[in-house]
Amino acid sequence: MASSSDKVAGGLLLANLAVAGSALFWGTLWWPMRQLAARGVDGPWVAVLTFATPVLFLLPVALWRRRQFLAGGRLLLGTGLLIGSSSILYADGVLVGEIVRVLLLFYLMPVWSVLFERLIIGTPVSLTRFGTIALGLVGMVVLMGFEDGFPFPRSLGDWFGLTSGVAWALGIVLVRLQGPTGAFEKTYAQFAGAVLTGILLMPLILSPVPAFPVFAVTEHWPWLIAIAVCWLVPTAGLSLWGAGQLSPVRSALLLMFEVPVGVVSSVLLTDEPFGVREMIGGALIVGAAILDVVLVPQAPEQAQAGKPA
Repeated sequence: MASSSDKVAGGLLLANLAVAGSALFWGTLWWPMRQLAARGVDGPWVAVLTFATPVLFLLPVALWRRRQFLAGGRLLLGTGLLIGSSSILYADGVLVGEIVRVLLLFYLMPVWSVLFERLIIGTPVSLTRFGTIALGLVGMVVLMGFEDGFPFPRSLGDWFGLTSGVAWALGIVLVRLQGPTGAFEKTYAQFAGAVLTGILLMPLILSPVPAFPVFAVTEHWPWLIAIAVCWLVPTAGLSLWGAGQLSPVRSALLLMFEVPVGVVSSVLLTDEPFGVREMIGGALIVGAAILDVVLVPQAPEQAQAGKPA
């Protein structure tokens, strides 16, 4: 029979795979959303409708599990708003900005994760973890380049990418503090928070705010359902479940697998450039995630943080 330590190790492996696997889907989420935008739907409404679809379809389940939502309390509400804000900021970013730049600025997230984990959870930061963070940041700098000056947000899409990473890092710390709150409640709260934030952000993107695109629902509903079923629901569930078992910094680093996925998919399906610099930068970023998993093993008690006794 498997020992308790083997079960813990197996659970940690599944959590690592869940977060890393979800990054593969997040890295291509831009494509179906841009397909909707190409069909005449204004960008901000594309993002809102993308997240509103699972909110409406899963509403009966949410009502049935209302006691679990109430038990989640303020932490669940805060997590939903933060992770939801991160999701909609990222979605708006890849719609109005350059995919690669938005990805890179989002993945300054490990820096914020280290800060929030230290301030809120009190986790000490090892020299090894500093090294993996530095390696990831070097990869991002290589990918972004200095042709236009120091890598710094220069457009609305850039700022969306940066603030998306900050919101995600803080939200993941709250995920670790939530205790028995289930993956469904966290995922649904994320989608609802994304819809709310997306509506509030519209005046920043377009003025005046465009009317609700009824034709997007009546004519392009297959795209909305496909995005919800094939991208949002499974990937959000995997990332939030896995993140609840891992440290926020490790979750952030594993999600960095999204960078090479997003870069490669954008190069294949758009006119964005790809060369030696992109390959080297992507390799450094993925290497940082792998090294963190290999060189910074988690103690069982850390992995179980946030779980009920």
